[in-house]
Amino acid sequence: MTRLRRALVGALALAGLAAGAAPAAADAVADFYRGRNVEIVVGTGPGGGYDLNARLVSRHIGRFTPGAPRVIVTNMMGAGGISAANFLFNVSARDGAVMGTFSNALLTAPLISSGSIKFETRKFNFIGSVSREDGICVTSKESGVSSWEDLLKREVVIGTTAPGTTTHMYPALLRNLFGAKFRIVAGYPDGSSVVLALERGESQAICQTFSSLNAQHPEWLPERKVYPIVALGLAPNPRIKDAPLVMDLARTDEERLKLKVLLAPTAAGRPFLTPPGAPIERVAALRKAFDAMVADADFRAEATKLRVEVDPMGGEAIHALLDEIYSSPQETIASVRRLMGAQ
Repeated sequence: MTRLRRALVGALALAGLAAGAAPAAADAVADFYRGRNVEIVVGTGPGGGYDLNARLVSRHIGRFTPGAPRVIVTNMMGAGGISAANFLFNVSARDGAVMGTFSNALLTAPLISSGSIKFETRKFNFIGSVSREDGICVTSKESGVSSWEDLLKREVVIGTTAPGTTTHMYPALLRNLFGAKFRIVAGYPDGSSVVLALERGESQAICQTFSSLNAQHPEWLPERKVYPIVALGLAPNPRIKDAPLVMDLARTDEERLKLKVLLAPTAAGRPFLTPPGAPIERVAALRKAFDAMVADADFRAEATKLRVEVDPMGGEAIHALLDEIYSSPQETIASVRRLMGAQ
C-alpha cells in the first residue's frame, strides 16, 4: 500500500470514528434526560415576571431536549434572588438536571456589590433568554409627580425588594446619579408585592421591567392609570412611549459609561442557566433546545397570550455580553461601586 493510500485509509477511519462519536454523545444525553425531571429554580415568588417566564419555558423546552424530560419549577425566594443564585452556585446538583433564573441585576452583582454575594456570574453556564428586559419607572396619580422633571423636584415613596434587584437598583441609580427624589422603602418579598403596594397606596412609584408591568397590568399605561417617568435600557424600546430614555439623560461620557455597566444586563433579559460544572454536552443540548423552543410557533403563540415578548438572546451571546461588562475600565467599575454603595 502506498503512503498516499495509507494516509487516505487513516483519514477515512478517523472520519468514521468521529461520525460514530457524535451520535453516541447525543444518545448519552438522551439516556440521561429520558424519564428524568429537570428542575428550574426561580429566584422570586410565584406570580412575577421571572416565575411567568420560567413556567412558560417549562411547558415547552422538554419537547426539544433529548430524552424529552419533564420540567418542573421551584420558587426560592430570598434576598432578591441572591439566595437562589448562591444555592445554584454552591449547593445545587451540577449534572445538567437543574437550571435557574434570577434577576438580571445580579449578573453584575459580583462586580459592583459585596455582602451576601457568594457566586461568580461568569462561571454559570448560560442557556438563553426569551427576551430583552428594559425597565421603566412609573408613578401613581396620587403622587403628584407626572414627569422626570417633577421627580427631580418632588419626593415620592417607592417600594422595592432587596438591594441588587432591578426594583431597588433602578431607583437607587436614578437617585444617586441624577438626584431623582425617590424615598426608597425596601423589604417587599417580590415584584408582585411591590406592584400591590402601589395599588394599595402604600407607595407612590415602582421601577421594574416593562414586561412585568405589562403582563400584570396591561391597561395601566394605555389608560394612563400611572405616569411613565423614565425608560431604563441601552436603546429605545418602541413599546415604552412618552418617557425619556435614561441614556439620553446622561450629561457626560463618564455618566454614559456608568449607565452602560449598570444597564447592560437588560439586554440579557431573564436568563436561564445551569450551575458551574454541568457536563458540556448537556449544556450544549439545553442551549440547542432553548434556541429551537424560542423559534417554535406553539411557544410563541403561548408567549403572545401571556404578553411575553419574544426577543431572544442565546447562551453564548450572554457570556460575550458579560465578558464585555467585566472588562470595563477599573476606574469606571470603582466609580460605579461608589455610586451604588450609596443605596
